[in-house]
Amino acid sequence: MDYKLVMKLKYILPILGIILFSCQSEQSANEDKPTNLPQLEDFTFESKFIDDKPYSIYLPPSYNDSLDKDYPVLYLMDGQVQFGGKSPYSDASWNSHLVADSLVATGNMKEVILIGVHHAGDNRFEEYMPQKPLDRLPRSDKDSIRNKVEYTVYSDAFLKFLVRELKPAIDKKYRTKSDTKNTFIGGSSMGGLISMYATCEYPDVFGGAICMSTHWPISLEDTSPSIADEVVGYFERTLPEGKKWYFDLGTKGLDQYYEKYQITIDIIMKEKGYKKGTNHLTVKWNNHDHNEFFWNQRLHIPLQFMFKK
Repeated sequence: MDYKLVMKLKYILPILGIILFSCQSEQSANEDKPTNLPQLEDFTFESKFIDDKPYSIYLPPSYNDSLDKDYPVLYLMDGQVQFGGKSPYSDASWNSHLVADSLVATGNMKEVILIGVHHAGDNRFEEYMPQKPLDRLPRSDKDSIRNKVEYTVYSDAFLKFLVRELKPAIDKKYRTKSDTKNTFIGGSSMGGLISMYATCEYPDVFGGAICMSTHWPISLEDTSPSIADEVVGYFERTLPEGKKWYFDLGTKGLDQYYEKYQITIDIIMKEKGYKKGTNHLTVKWNNHDHNEFFWNQRLHIPLQFMFKK
């Protein structure tokens, strides 16, 4: 046999072996994941960081048929009202799965796995209030918040649950695209605020955030401007590069207090190099109030912005 050919084979064969092993490993990893799963299913996660947390998973229409396909993931706050559950405040649901399916059917959106993470009920504020800006407040402001809530704010622990426990479990069980550019988070009001906080705290995990009716004022009638300013200041100090951000606001109810803060946020985005319509979008919705009915009405915009085909 030709000596040069032998030498070539000596180096090529091990490389081919590595390639074949990698392909087999990837195939085995997918084969280990269950098939024929319910499209919508509810679970409870036993966490070491927070109380046991209910969550719901909605799989896209092709999930059980396209077994070689992986999907981006969107983690949605206030999971109780994401998939048909009605809010006690508006008797409405986001119906996120129906909005997503309609956009997929018309070719305006990629298929996405939706995870509805339930909030903590009466402790929702404590779970969603960004903790680090709160820690920077003077004692008088901290005391004013403590006088209005039952427990200590624990949003950092909530994010540890989300990033260190729930996401790895989801990625292990389902065919997800687990990288940063395919992992998103979203919510409304305080859910929008914690989505902002999560993306700033864990830029290596989340590729972008949907922040609808973001509750920048913290208080119900914009009576704590120093606290709101600290939250905005946190965003300016920690805003990571290369993410996708969607913000919006209505003009009625709590949303009427948001515009002055959102203008500041948009200025920060521009100064940090974000480009409107490319990786940053803010939309003002006239006559929209602060509830699930209106968030459902405009959800198609951020879904298309984040997951456009």
